[in-house]
Amino acid sequence: MKVKVSFFGLSDMLKFKNLKKNRLEAIDNTKIEPLKNYKVNELASYYHPVKQYLIIKDIISENSDVKSFILVPDVDKGTKKLAYFKAGSYLSIYVNTNDSVASRAYAISSSPNDSLNGFYRITIKRKQGGYLSNYLLDKAKVGEKLYSTDPSGFLTFSSIRDAKNVIALAGGTGITPFLSMAKAIKEVSEDFNLTILYGVNKISDIILKDELDEIAKSTNKVKVIYVIRDEEIEGCERGLLYAETIKKYVPVNEKYSIFISGPNPMFDFLNEELKKLNLESKYIRMEKSPMSLPLERKEYKLKVHLENEIYNLVSYGDETVLNALEKANIPIRTKCHLGGCGYCRSRIISGNISTTKLNKQNPVDKELNFFHPCCSYPTSDLEIEVYKY
Repeated sequence: MKVKVSFFGLSDMLKFKNLKKNRLEAIDNTKIEPLKNYKVNELASYYHPVKQYLIIKDIISENSDVKSFILVPDVDKGTKKLAYFKAGSYLSIYVNTNDSVASRAYAISSSPNDSLNGFYRITIKRKQGGYLSNYLLDKAKVGEKLYSTDPSGFLTFSSIRDAKNVIALAGGTGITPFLSMAKAIKEVSEDFNLTILYGVNKISDIILKDELDEIAKSTNKVKVIYVIRDEEIEGCERGLLYAETIKKYVPVNEKYSIFISGPNPMFDFLNEELKKLNLESKYIRMEKSPMSLPLERKEYKLKVHLENEIYNLVSYGDETVLNALEKANIPIRTKCHLGGCGYCRSRIISGNISTTKLNKQNPVDKELNFFHPCCSYPTSDLEIEVYKY
C-alpha cells in the first residue's frame, strides 16, 4: 500500500523529530523562578506541616509517674509557629536517643488557643517497659530538641456527626484530650456540653485535678465527676464506670455522644457496659492505646528497602517492625501507632507478619501486600519497602 505524504505532513514529521531538541533548548533558555506560593498552599503547610521541630521549654511533675512537657517551636530549624488543632488531638513525637529514634503518640493536654500563643503541652505517664515514656520522664531535659507530626486524631468533636452533649469516659492519662476539650469550651473555641467521668483506683491517682476543677467552676458547660474504685470519697462516685453510673449523668430526653480515652482494659470493660445504654454506634467514639501480641522473642532477618538504600537488620517476634526500624535509626512516617491512620503504610516484598486486632486495612492493600509496621510483628524473615520521614 502506497501512502502519499503531503508537504504539511512532512513538515509535521520534521517538527516531531526536533521536538525533544527544541524542548530542551526552551528549558535551558528559561529563567529560573520559584513556583508561586498560593494562599491555599500556605494554609495547608500551616495546618498540616510535614514536620514540626520542637524544643522542651519546661517540664512539670504532676506526680511520681506523670510529667507534663511544654513544647515550643524550634525557630532555628525552620518551625516558626505551631499548627493549630482540634481539641482532643494527639502528636506523634520523635526523639533521637543513643543512635536510634523512638516515636509515640501523645494527646495534647493544652488548649487549641495555646498553640496560637506558641506552645503545646503533652502529659505522659510512665509505662512499664515503655522505652520512650521512661526516657522522657527520667532523662529528658529542658532545652532538648525533638520533632513531631502535625496534630491528628479521631477523638475530636464535630457538630455534624456528634450530639451536642458529650459524656467523656476517661481513665489514667486518658483524661488529657478531655482537659484540652474543657479548656477549648471555656475559651469558646468549642461549643458543646461536656460531662467527664474520670475513673481511677484511688483519689491520689487523679492527675490535673486542679485544672479540671477550676474549669468546671468557671463554666456550666463542663462537669467533672470522679469515679473512685477503691475508696469512698465524699462528692465522688464509688466503683467502676458501670452503665448505671453513666446513666446518672446523661441528659434527659436529649441525644448524647460518648467519647472514651484510657487503657485498653477499660475499653474491654466498657464494650459490655455500653451495650446496656442502647446507644447508636455512631454516637460512640474511642481513642484506644497501642496493644502488643503475646509472641515469643524469636530472631528474624529484616531486609529494608528505603529509597535507593538497602539495610539488613535484625528483628524479633515480640517487637513490632516499627520498633526494629527505629532501633536502627530509620525513622518512617507514623502517627497513631494503632494501625488505624495508615500513615506508616509500607509494603511486604516477602515474609509473614501477625497484626493486632486494632489494625485497619482495606482489602486492596492486603491483596497488594501493604501493611502497617506500627502494629505488625514478624513471624518469619522479612523483606520490606518503607518510606522515609
